[in-house]
Amino acid sequence: MRSKLRPLVAPAYLLLCIIFGGSVQGVWANFALQLIGLAMLVWVAARREYLVPHDLLPLLLIVLALLVVALQLIPLPPEIWTKLPGRSGIARGYDLLAIRRPWLSISESPYEAVSTSFALLPPLAIFAVSATDNSRGVAGALLIGTALAIVVGALQVASGPTSAWYFYPITNTGAVGFFANGNHMATLLLAAIPFVPALLLSGKSQQRLRGKSAATITIAIAALGLILIGIALNRSLAALLLVVPVLLATGLMIPVGWRLRWVGVPLVVLALAGAVAALSTNPLNSTSASSAKEFSLQSRQYIWRTTAAAIAETFPVGTGLGSFQQVYRLQENPDRVDATYVNHAHNDYLELALELGLPGILLMLAFFAWWGRRLAQIWSSNLSSPFDRAATIASAAILAHSVVDYPLRTSAMAAVFAMCIGILARFRPAERASARGDSTGPRHVTIG
Repeated sequence: MRSKLRPLVAPAYLLLCIIFGGSVQGVWANFALQLIGLAMLVWVAARREYLVPHDLLPLLLIVLALLVVALQLIPLPPEIWTKLPGRSGIARGYDLLAIRRPWLSISESPYEAVSTSFALLPPLAIFAVSATDNSRGVAGALLIGTALAIVVGALQVASGPTSAWYFYPITNTGAVGFFANGNHMATLLLAAIPFVPALLLSGKSQQRLRGKSAATITIAIAALGLILIGIALNRSLAALLLVVPVLLATGLMIPVGWRLRWVGVPLVVLALAGAVAALSTNPLNSTSASSAKEFSLQSRQYIWRTTAAAIAETFPVGTGLGSFQQVYRLQENPDRVDATYVNHAHNDYLELALELGLPGILLMLAFFAWWGRRLAQIWSSNLSSPFDRAATIASAAILAHSVVDYPLRTSAMAAVFAMCIGILARFRPAERASARGDSTGPRHVTIG
């Protein structure tokens, strides 16, 4: 019985993360997800479920990132921390209050660092269990969660701004689904698109549509249509711009498009770059054109410039994980401060560079080097599965959106991203042909 339930662990937990992990405002829901995630990590460690012994780089990067955060929490004597970049103001504050300078850590918000570290448990758990071969299960859970979110979004739109279907007190209006931020719902919709054809093409006839019944193809088309309806209801500018390269890349997964990948992939990359560039020039919180006008004073460019100034002031040690809000307020121009506050940099890479300093930048560069290598291996190999290719598209959409937003700050999207990375980490081109029979090339048998 246990062996039958084991494949359901990852899909069930991913679905829980999508439904209950849409905002940090859900304190108890996120706490429950973290406890479950911790239990899953213990279970994985006890059973040694991590099945990528030949490619330990993702696991190594996770360990190094946790080590960086831990080092930032070590208390330092005043003779040391006062000499760190950006700490002169803190030291001067103690002097003005005639308080003896205490031992302080590199992190300027140590309690936030610990809290943010616990938020890493759900994606770490999903990554660990996604390293096992259950791509169909987690892809199915992703699509089920997305469909439910679209239904909730439709009810939110139909019920109006005061709808009881909004789950958080501070929320965007419109089709936000299980999220508080409409752009994060948009990221979920984009990530789900390539897994529709992945499920369609999986099974015994992975590389061709022949053999698939008309009913199966109709269901896949209906699922894709439902996601596009969700994007139309959501009205996120990010979704409207990024859906073009996502659909182009998804089209390359179809057998006919797969043969044209050498031409199609560069076009997808150009379309993705253009979408990100267009998003970068639009105002903050541009879930729709109307909301863009309301927040025109708080543009992304201004936030990025302010964040970059803080990075320059505290480089290379950083300010500590989870310290963005506290540090940003010290950098703001008082003449521009109003009732709207900035809780994130709307660029996860800048925010991590500020909080983790040079070590964080090096970790991001190492991750992108690994991710880019995986992407090249998967899209140049005839042995990659539809799930491998879908994971590259979904993770690329999330990474691209992170340039202008912060979708990975929710447990829901962090879990979806971790699922994609787990699938990528499991890809073994040398073993795929014999283990799964995905190759469409000729098979040779030597006798004697």
